[in-house]
Amino acid sequence: MTAKTKKVAPIPRGYRAITPHITTGDVSAAVSLYQSAFGAEVVSSETVPGVDTIIFAHLKIGNSWLTIGQGETFGPGYVSLHHYVEDASVTWDTALTAGFAEVSALKETYWGDLMGLMSDPIGVRWSIGQRVMRLSNDERQDRARSALGHPQDVEIDAEIA
Repeated sequence: MTAKTKKVAPIPRGYRAITPHITTGDVSAAVSLYQSAFGAEVVSSETVPGVDTIIFAHLKIGNSWLTIGQGETFGPGYVSLHHYVEDASVTWDTALTAGFAEVSALKETYWGDLMGLMSDPIGVRWSIGQRVMRLSNDERQDRARSALGHPQDVEIDAEIA
């Protein structure tokens, strides 16, 4: 007897095909800024295991979603577009053929997406993503601890979007 596997929706519930994403060196400051300026609501966030430093936030501003992640920036930060697709590998290859350049390879992430980062010929950064695994909060935390190199007994403040 084989176990039935549930089909995983390639685009997580609530997301649209394209989501704006901001990369910055200080996610907490960006969240505070958008809360003050636009009344942004924090939908979910992730912190560095064992400390309160926010490394990723998912915000709702009006009827739109925005994600903010900590990362290397050129200046104070940059905006990129996150594109959820049905088949990330096909979209990845098509974009490369069209002239996009790979920034970081398409790979499975600890949060259950197949994702990579590329830059288009005019300089816009795009992350291409496909949800490939549905994870419980506990599974996601275990995978985050492993991916981020932290011991299993450290609690990670992360909610699944």
